Amino acid sequence: MGTERVLAKARKLAKRLADKIDELSDSLEDLELEFAMLVKTIDKLESKQGSTKPVASDVQIDVSIDVQDDDDDFDVTNTSAPSAKVRRKF
Repeated sequence: MGTERVLAKARKLAKRLADKIDELSDSLEDLELEFAMLVKTIDKLESKQGSTKPVASDVQIDVSIDVQDDDDDFDVTNTSAPSAKVRRKF
């Protein structure tokens, strides 16, 4: 019975992490779009001024997320459980 409970908690944690990764990926995509719009706006403003400064469109951002599916290395430990050294006061 204990193994089933640990497995259920591990699945719940994995789902929560997957949801967070999806949320972060969506936020990152939004930020990339906003950054591209900002760079275009800067380019337009610089071209209107006839500036000879380097154009910000030379900036390249490479974002990669490395997701590994190592189910064998999954370690579940309850770090919130009180240790045996804690003395209870009554």
